[in-house]
Amino acid sequence: MCTDITDGLFAGALGGICAVAESYGYQVLVFNSMDRLDLEIAGVDALVSQGAEGIIVSPVLVSQSGHLLKLADALPLVCLDRQVEKLPSVVSDDVYAASLAAEKIALKGHARIGFVTSVQVEEPISLTTGGDGLQVQGERRPSVQRARGFVSGLAKAGLAPTEEDFCLVDHRRGDGLDRVTQWFSRNEDVTAVVAGDSYQARIVYEALRNLGVRIPDDISLIVFSDADWPEMVSPALDRISLRARGMGSEAARSLLALLSSGSTSDLVTLDVDYHEGNSLRNLT
Repeated sequence: MCTDITDGLFAGALGGICAVAESYGYQVLVFNSMDRLDLEIAGVDALVSQGAEGIIVSPVLVSQSGHLLKLADALPLVCLDRQVEKLPSVVSDDVYAASLAAEKIALKGHARIGFVTSVQVEEPISLTTGGDGLQVQGERRPSVQRARGFVSGLAKAGLAPTEEDFCLVDHRRGDGLDRVTQWFSRNEDVTAVVAGDSYQARIVYEALRNLGVRIPDDISLIVFSDADWPEMVSPALDRISLRARGMGSEAARSLLALLSSGSTSDLVTLDVDYHEGNSLRNLT
């Protein structure tokens, strides 16, 4: 059960799931929830009715997972990419990944660095500024964890990010390109950007191209993406990938462990990979 089968992360994870499951004689049924909770609930029911012996699910909302907790009492279940309390989960180290991106850019001498990411409106990223600087609040989902990592990475580099450095986009709306373009137009002093997910990687790249902003001469860029296109454009983009196939493989192994012994690790956190391109300008 994935939220968007067209996303490179889930396509890669499915490859890993299938490779492990089929080697043990299992067939894999796939349901795409399209990031809708109602479809996730219907999909889980459909998979159970088709005789599924276990389920790997990427929850649409980690805070509304009562149906998954109930199901896990009767059927082996593992969460993928999103951590749900009391359920076995396989995730990437999103905090470290975004911290790494922020630190790499800061080491190049950039002082105003932006972060563009998709948000789930039901589980938003909350930004507040207090005596300890900018704080990130929200559920334990990738977008929130990466926002936390971005702020942490800049803090390690001695930089103090503000709420204006963030462009938060509801990716289910059709105006993402317009919103990102407007954000760039309002923040012309931004010299570097982290695109925090595969959706915004494409949108940020298109927005900069439409504005005539040159990478890396005018702006530096690191993208999160499990697709190959960032390495095929010119200049090739610095990219963080999430080991999607490995995530799927680990989720499948966790599910098989539940099926055979009734127990598995509560949480598996995978490292990420940094692919160096030519999209960072040195300002030092």
